[in-house]
Amino acid sequence: MRNNNSYLAVALVILLGASVTHATFLQHDALKSFLKSRAQTLANGPVEADTWADPDSSFSNLPTSCKSPPPGTREADKIAALPGQPPRVNFDQYSGYVTVSEQHGRALFYYFVESPYQASSKPLVLWLNGGPGCSSLGAGAMAELGPFRVNSDGKTLSRNRHAWNNVANVIFLESPAGVGFSYSNTSSENTVSGDRRTAVDAYIFLLNWLERFPEYKGRDFFIAGESYSGHYVPQLATVIVFLRKLGLTSMNLKGIFVGNPLLDDFKNDKGSLEFLWNHGVMSDEVWGQIIAHCSFSGQLEGKECSVAKDSFSAGDIDPYNIYAPICLQAKDGSLHSSSYLPGYDPCISSYIQDYLNRPEVQTAMHVRTKTDWSECNYYDIMASSMFSGDMDDVCPITATRYSVKDLNLAVTKPWRPWYTPEREVGGYVQQYKGGFTFASAAAPSSFWRAVAAPSTQLANVVLLAARCRRRCPRREPPPSPRFPPLLPSPPWPAAAALSVSCCAILAARHRHPHSVPPLTSSARLSSPSSLPYMLFAAAAEAHEHIDGTRNGGEKGI
Repeated sequence: MRNNNSYLAVALVILLGASVTHATFLQHDALKSFLKSRAQTLANGPVEADTWADPDSSFSNLPTSCKSPPPGTREADKIAALPGQPPRVNFDQYSGYVTVSEQHGRALFYYFVESPYQASSKPLVLWLNGGPGCSSLGAGAMAELGPFRVNSDGKTLSRNRHAWNNVANVIFLESPAGVGFSYSNTSSENTVSGDRRTAVDAYIFLLNWLERFPEYKGRDFFIAGESYSGHYVPQLATVIVFLRKLGLTSMNLKGIFVGNPLLDDFKNDKGSLEFLWNHGVMSDEVWGQIIAHCSFSGQLEGKECSVAKDSFSAGDIDPYNIYAPICLQAKDGSLHSSSYLPGYDPCISSYIQDYLNRPEVQTAMHVRTKTDWSECNYYDIMASSMFSGDMDDVCPITATRYSVKDLNLAVTKPWRPWYTPEREVGGYVQQYKGGFTFASAAAPSSFWRAVAAPSTQLANVVLLAARCRRRCPRREPPPSPRFPPLLPSPPWPAAAALSVSCCAILAARHRHPHSVPPLTSSARLSSPSSLPYMLFAAAAEAHEHIDGTRNGGEKGI
């Protein structure tokens, strides 16, 4: 797909292992509730897929410019300082509401952080968390890739050295209305929000937001997210691409990045259960009963299948890393980790909840009065599905493989190792017709947990995306990531980089001095399923590179 001789980069990144922090426990709960609700609807007949491959002509009726500036100004949204923030904060931050429907009184809340390093030359990134119904402010900004982490006192903040705003200007959007601080004055809308309205609202948000921040019009723009945003991200991109083809929008969308998406809820169910069996959480007998009575075909399962699934309990484990410590509550109500893992606190969700509900914090962030913030708001009628992980039983590699297989793509280069500059096997890779690459990259599980993989891995993806050119020579390695002064060169070797502007993804193998040797995880790069398939096809001509050879082995992929 071409538009003004530009290419849209598509990166579906499945961070296997402890890819997200404990803050996304609530995302796990919301996702499980959603999948259970979806499965129950099968009793009323098959669920029809909502295809986005050929967007509705109704999108052409969307506004293409802001006829009158929406309420709110950049100056009014600027945050003087967040309560408890560390000293010497050297970047600007903003938050507030952007109206997306005056008729229904619907407004979305955002938190925007500019880069401390030449913000005027950095790309713009929109980050969306999933759930469905979970906050990008709580999980994304405060626990994963934002500039701050909430400390255990629930009152103070510390710097996140791996924040994405080191390499980009990042918007964290609480979407759809009803999530986090976002709201609708028409309360009934909270139970009818679906993916299409969510995509349209996000587009209108961007349109109006750019009126407050006009210097970002025409800036290289990326949309990124995780979990259920495996729907939100490509669907919003679809709206923009559709309008751009008609010449109705000038948004300079350069690419999308989707981490840990649920590709198919039925295949995910099978893959998750198989993962638990493979890791000894489930007995051979129970797994045998599940295989015998469950089809995982999208049809209504019989009673025997339900009985088999319900006949075991995984116990109190972290669903995103079954070997990681969990958060425990003492008799006095205090929270603590079940064991020590450097750099990781499984109780962070509670700290964030306390912090964002403090009156002085809400005042500083320009939140409406008398607002109760929660990380996830789940409504039964919210639409669709997404997620993934290797020490992760929510969407393990087994589920991903089932979904990739379902694409029925021809293999052009079979499964084989790729090597780091240190001559070590960095992971394995396989290529398919159409430019899709499925690759693994090894990394210690505790490392992912300690630094929150999105902040380290995808920050470099964004950096590469900003630097890359429209086309890449087949054998020319991509530029190496350079860390700004605040982000010192890490004590681990970057193993490989895939050029983002050339259908791009960064896959890196890291080592960390505090990692637990037996635990390993992977970063997975996978094609979208049918939902964002049209975007994957848009980059079919693009090339990808992994730099590294060994013993005369193949350079790159």
